[in-house]
Formats: sequence, C-alpha cells, structure tokens
Amino acid sequence: MTMTRWWFLWLLLPLLAGCVSFHLPTSAPPLYYQLDYESPRVPCSGACKEGLRVWKFTSSSPYGRTNMMVVKPDGQIQSSSSFQWIASPGTMVAEKLLRDLTQNHLFPLVVSANDPTTVPLELTGHIFLFALERYGSIARAALQVEVSLIDNRKPRRVILHRQYNFRSSPFSSQNSAAFARAMSDLMREFSEKFQRDLCSAFAAHR
Repeated sequence: MTMTRWWFLWLLLPLLAGCVSFHLPTSAPPLYYQLDYESPRVPCSGACKEGLRVWKFTSSSPYGRTNMMVVKPDGQIQSSSSFQWIASPGTMVAEKLLRDLTQNHLFPLVVSANDPTTVPLELTGHIFLFALERYGSIARAALQVEVSLIDNRKPRRVILHRQYNFRSSPFSSQNSAAFARAMSDLMREFSEKFQRDLCSAFAAHR
C-alpha cells in the first residue's frame, strides 16, 4: 500500500469513528408512576364550615425529587433514574389530599396553593420518608408524613398537628410497579386516618 493510501485512511478514521458513535443505541426512557387509589369515604357529622387551602408539602432530602428512592438495610439511599414518579412526593400527596377532602365534603371549599380565593384555613405538611425499604429480596413501601391544619384568623391557632408513619406488606424488591401500588395503598390509608382525625379535631374545637 502506498503512502498516499495510508494518508487517506488516516484522514478517514475520525469520520468513521463519528459515524459509529452516532448510531450507538441510547438507554431506555424512564418509567413513570403515579399514586392511584379510590378516594376513601369518611363520614363526618361535624364537618368544618370554613374554606381550606392545601399547600404543596415540603420534603426532607432526597425525597423532594421525582426519582424513586430505595433505602438499603445499612441506611444508604439509592436514587433511581429509570423509575420515577410523575411529580415530587410533596406535590402528589398534597394533590391527593385536596381531591379526597373535596370529595368527602369535610370543608365547604378546598383550594390549591395557586387559587386566589381567600380562605381562613390552611393545610401544610412535610414528608420525612417516601421510599422503598429493601431487605434482601423483599421490600416494603414506607411513608412518614407530618401535617398541620391552621386557622390563620386572629388569634392564629393550630387545629391539628400530627405525624403519621405507615409501612406496607412485603413484596419483591425488584418490582417497581408493586412499589407504586404499595405506596398508593399507604396514601389511601394515610388519607383515611387523617380525615378521621380531622373529624375528631372539629368536634373538639366546636
């Protein structure tokens, strides 16, 4: 092979490399999940007579992200980019509570954070844990959340302040869909318990 041919091939190598890298397969897009459950029916004879605003819940790090989180037995937390929630846990929990409280008519009006309507009551919350807890080949969904119902009229008062801690039945630690179902069940359990506590708080403050 002549020197001219060698020189031509040498110039062509970067172009060939670029073509190969351009056609390399890309990683699969992430799978997204949401909290999906039927709103629990909670009868309450002493429903509140004031409107309520539900604020987006704050979250302890790293639960303010959409990535599904896995807590290992040694306490390490692993973030998954392949399996994600459709919104941050604080957003999803607040939206589900807004829906459930509206459907059960515990308040005459329930509005979101962005609604300009003036209402005297507000619901805030903080998520301490929203994760899959892994124990070898099995896992549990874990939810720990704190809520506060506050009357902003003078004098400002706290109607309800409580922390809730739930864990699901065990399931396969490799199943993201099972995790989403288990967390949805915990959210329903939390919503029902919280609404029952609200009814008791209304009765105590009458």
